[in-house]
Amino acid sequence: MYSVAAHVDSNILRSVIEHVFMPPELPQAHPGNRTESKTNEALCVNLIRAARDFLQSLPPSQSPSWVNMIKMMDLVRRAAKAPFKEDELLRTLSDMATGGMDS
Repeated sequence: MYSVAAHVDSNILRSVIEHVFMPPELPQAHPGNRTESKTNEALCVNLIRAARDFLQSLPPSQSPSWVNMIKMMDLVRRAAKAPFKEDELLRTLSDMATGGMDS
């Protein structure tokens, strides 16, 4: 579903690798809003992909909870790509209420 890894520019991919595998260097310059947003989105996409792969190995009784976690991760990905406006955020938080992610 997500093919971001095939289309990520090398600077974004390097930023993801540094973020995940390497300790930050101090003082660290801010990468810029666009780069930070792309890095966060790429991290989310890879996390969602790994979560979906993991879901395949779970017993059916645990699948519903994991599906809800994947939905929440996708909401974080969407927010990383474009921050929610106030009404979207309120609707999203309401949908995340206990039992609200089941649909």
